Amino acid sequence: MNKPLVSAIVSTYNSENFIRGKIEDLLNQTISDKVEIIVVNSGSLQNEDSIIREYLSKYSNIKYIKTEKRETIYQSWNRAIRISNGKFITNSNTDDRLRNDAYEKLTKYLMDFPDVAMVYADQYISDLDNQLFSEIKRLKPFNFPDYDIKYQLERCIIGSQPMWRASLHFKDNLWFDEEFEVSGDHEFELKISHKYQIHHIKDKLGLFYKSKNRKNKEYEDSSRNLEEVRKIQQIHIPIYLNNVVEKEFDELIKYYGKYLKFPLPILFLIKSFQGLKKYYYPKYFFHSIGYIYFFNILLMRKMNEAEKSKKIAGRFFKYKKSELILSAFNLNLKNG
Repeated sequence: MNKPLVSAIVSTYNSENFIRGKIEDLLNQTISDKVEIIVVNSGSLQNEDSIIREYLSKYSNIKYIKTEKRETIYQSWNRAIRISNGKFITNSNTDDRLRNDAYEKLTKYLMDFPDVAMVYADQYISDLDNQLFSEIKRLKPFNFPDYDIKYQLERCIIGSQPMWRASLHFKDNLWFDEEFEVSGDHEFELKISHKYQIHHIKDKLGLFYKSKNRKNKEYEDSSRNLEEVRKIQQIHIPIYLNNVVEKEFDELIKYYGKYLKFPLPILFLIKSFQGLKKYYYPKYFFHSIGYIYFFNILLMRKMNEAEKSKKIAGRFFKYKKSELILSAFNLNLKNG
C-alpha cells in the first residue's frame, strides 16, 4: 500500500476469542485502504497465530510481530510504533470495537486542526463478547468530559480509543513508559498535554468491552492500579506546577481551594455516596479527597507557603494516614 494515513496497533495476549473480530472490525473501516494494521502477539498461549496468518496471506496492509515472551502492553505498543508508517497512530484493543467511520472522523479532525496532537471520542460500554458497534440497541453512552489537564492529572479521562500524531514519537521522542502495566496510556497522554492540545469529539465512535467477570486487565488488581496512578501524579503534578504561569495561580487556588472549605467528615460522607458519584460523572467531575489535599499541599509549596502546606497536611492526618500526603513534601518544585 502507499504510505498509510493511520497505523492501528493491536497487542494480543490470550485473546483468541477476540482477534478475528478485531481484525475484521479494522478491515471494515470506511478508510480501511488507508489503514496499516500492526499486530503484536506478545507470547500468547492461545491460537491467535494461526488466525492472524490467515489474514497475512490476504491483506498487504497487515504487519505481524510475534515475541516469545510476554511483554507489557506498552512494550508491545512501542515495538509496533517503531515499525509504523502512518501519519496518525491509534491503539486498537482486541476486545473493543469501532463505528465503521471512526477512523475517518478521527483523522479528519486531526487534519482539520493541526494544533491538536491527540483526539478522543465517546464510547458505549458492553459486556457482550464480540458485540459489533452496529448491533448496539439499548446501551447507554459513556460521554467523556472535554479535555482538562486538571482532570487528567488525577485520572485518565480519555478512554481506550484515542488517536494521535506519529510525530509525537519520531520528532518529540515521547514514548510509552514500559514499566507501567495498565496506566502507561494515562501517563503518555500527560506527556502530550504538557506541550500540546488534546481535544474531545462529542460523538460515539467506539464500543468498550467490560467483562462480566472483570477479566479486563485494568480491573484485575486495584492496588496495583492505584500505585501506578499515584506514581503518575507524583511525576506530572510537579511538572505541571513548574510550568504554570503566574497569572494562572489565582485560578488554581480558587479551583482546588474550595474543597478545603468543607470539613473533612463532610467530604468523606460525600465520598460514601458512590452511587451518586457514578451517576453524575462525568457531567460533574469529582476529585478524590486525598488527591485534593495532595495538590493543595504542592500548590502551597510552589507559592512558598510552607506553613500553610503543613497545616493542610495536619488537617488530613487527623482523620487518615496517607503516604501520598507525605510524598507531597519530598517532590521537587522550582522555588518551592
